[in-house]
Amino acid sequence: MGAMTSTPDLAAELASLGRRLDSVEARLQAFGVPDAQPSTAAGADAPATAGSDAHADADAVTSVLERPAAPSWGPSPQAPAWGPPPGAPAWGPQTGPGAPSWAPRNQDQNQAQGRPAPWPTGLPTGWGRPPVAPGAPAPASRATANGARLLAWTGGAMTLLGVVLFLALAASRGWGSPAARVWSGAVLGVVLVAFGTWMHRVETRRGGALAVAGTGFAALYLVVAAANRLLGLVEPLAVLLALVVAAAGLALADRWRSALLASGIVLGGAVLAPVLVEGPLLVALLLALQVAVAVVALRRGWSWPALLAAAGPALTASVVVFDSDPWRILAVLATTLLGLAGAALAVRRLPDGVVGGLVALAVLPALVLGPEVDGWGGAGIAAAAGLLALALLAVPGVGARLRTALVAVAAVAVLEAVLVALDGPVATGTLLVVAVALAGTAVAVRDRLPLVVAGGFWLVGTLLAVAVDAPITALVDFPQYPYLVDGRGQTAEIVGGVVVSLLVLLASVALTVAGGRLRLVRPDSATAGIWAPLGVAGLYATAGLIVSLALLVSPERTAFTVGHAIVTVSWTVVALVLLARGLRRPALRVTGLVLVAGAVAKLVLFDLVVLDGLAQVAAFLGAGLVLLAAGTRYARMVAEAGQPGRGGHGAG
Repeated sequence: MGAMTSTPDLAAELASLGRRLDSVEARLQAFGVPDAQPSTAAGADAPATAGSDAHADADAVTSVLERPAAPSWGPSPQAPAWGPPPGAPAWGPQTGPGAPSWAPRNQDQNQAQGRPAPWPTGLPTGWGRPPVAPGAPAPASRATANGARLLAWTGGAMTLLGVVLFLALAASRGWGSPAARVWSGAVLGVVLVAFGTWMHRVETRRGGALAVAGTGFAALYLVVAAANRLLGLVEPLAVLLALVVAAAGLALADRWRSALLASGIVLGGAVLAPVLVEGPLLVALLLALQVAVAVVALRRGWSWPALLAAAGPALTASVVVFDSDPWRILAVLATTLLGLAGAALAVRRLPDGVVGGLVALAVLPALVLGPEVDGWGGAGIAAAAGLLALALLAVPGVGARLRTALVAVAAVAVLEAVLVALDGPVATGTLLVVAVALAGTAVAVRDRLPLVVAGGFWLVGTLLAVAVDAPITALVDFPQYPYLVDGRGQTAEIVGGVVVSLLVLLASVALTVAGGRLRLVRPDSATAGIWAPLGVAGLYATAGLIVSLALLVSPERTAFTVGHAIVTVSWTVVALVLLARGLRRPALRVTGLVLVAGAVAKLVLFDLVVLDGLAQVAAFLGAGLVLLAAGTRYARMVAEAGQPGRGGHGAG
């Protein structure tokens, strides 16, 4: 115990340590560390023996740095100005050797990428953080902001609906003069626009400002529409005023760079205008809105406002087609031409999918008008719309997706033109001929797109053949309409069935060969979804061709049964060919086996029940002999293919 320091000496050491801690605290405050008061625990943990001043200072610094920082920002009022320690490198992005660990080394990179700079490590909590005012509100979340916008725009929609209801109700009940009703709506629209413009000056009010301004411009647009009915405003002047109002609203949307404001004006005007006006005038008012939107949408690259503005006149013109108004054709023509012109200008400014939608909307009224006019006139309208859409392929900058969309629109127009101008087997045959021609074109230009379009024409033509012109019901029962009526054969209908069946067969073969040349169809399971339907259609066409030819020779039951016997044998022959080609191609081999099973099923389930006499015998003998020969030949080919050096025999 004698070696221990006496109590007075210990008290002196503790007092000296306290003075040194006060000095360290003052220095740290000068460096910007928040106030940190030494705790009694630190003093209690101090060494009982005296140490050097350097060791005491180091221990004090460690104690202060490890202690949680107070929440206050910056130095205390008595501390010197902010700054790094004397001799320390200046704050900033330092990367060299010996740089302090708290330097934000990638600050510039983070700022360039829009991310906040990393917080310096090794500093007490609270040092260098931006000041937060007491009681300051936290920033609103995205969900809260979207909810506020939705609430504001819902209020705008209700306001517009109220304006329309007021105009309609005032007119029906005779409230005030027509001029007073119109001017009251105009004043409300101007006030809303002015108030929205004033709100937009404050950053936090801009979300609501868009809704208020959009409601005001839509109200003015609706007032112009109502002025035609209430004040007898002539149509050209009404369209001009609507164009001015729409242009002013879209100019403000362009200035504020708000596609939402542009979309709100379009929706408000296009949805509620049909309540106040109808017919070709409504189409003209919506076209004025579309023109105003197109200028700004193409300048800013706004897709949704452009699509919404194009949908209004397109749908309205499609409805006007069914009116008896003499101006309906002019309304459809204006909608189609202006829509296609806008789509041509948008090729380099909007995505291909959006431009394709604009083309489809522009052509829609003409496609609706075609069947309404009927005959060659309606076919000409539909074909002209398709050719105009196809002409956009000459516009520079057309991408692959847009090219596909244009060809698809033109194909639909041509399909409609054929069905409007023609009917019966002539229309079905024309579609199948177009399919064959497009398949040949695809092989000639080495492009799959014409082949895809050919597939569409083939599908429609085949469905028409199965349902109407060479009906499957006439192939499975006797007698059956339209080939026989009251026991008498209908030569024209049977000839039509022969021609249509032949064309279905040719089109199926042409598409299969063209698909193989373009590597779109291969003899494997990966492309079975393409060649399997083509094969089924080919079998149906073969049966229809044989049976209808037999009925053409003699419209009797005997000819019907003989035709089916030949069909069964022909299916068996085709199965043999597929089996021979499928030694090294599993898909063809499986298809041949399936066709054999189909032929056997037809023999047992159909031929045995429906056929009689020599036709039944011929069907069974013919199919049996072919299957016997096929089985023998196929077994030899399989054996030869398995021998070394002869694996390719018969696989051809």
